[in-house]
Amino acid sequence: MTTPAFNPSHVYLAFQVIPRLREGNNFEVVDKAIAVVKAAGVPFQVGAMETTMRGELDHLLSVVKDAQQACMDAGAVEVITNIKIHNRSPEATDTFCTYERGVTSANYMFVG
Repeated sequence: MTTPAFNPSHVYLAFQVIPRLREGNNFEVVDKAIAVVKAAGVPFQVGAMETTMRGELDHLLSVVKDAQQACMDAGAVEVITNIKIHNRSPEATDTFCTYERGVTSANYMFVG
């Protein structure tokens, strides 16, 4: 696996949506949010607790906004969204904070 070229406009953004419904299945509503991410055309990884994406911050934030709206459109009466953003400078490429150091077959889509 190769380390991606440094792109100062790219960040990693992880988010979690927690929809509240009056009735129905929360997981089906979360799946609507994941469908938004899949359609966004950015590298992403869906995990048990959050979805991580890589790209330009403004674009990724708009994806999160659309994912929240998808939850509301699917019947949520409210949505709590937790967001984490990882940004780095070129100097961070040899430190503990590089995402690529932890690359495994499960998160290979962020490399290259």
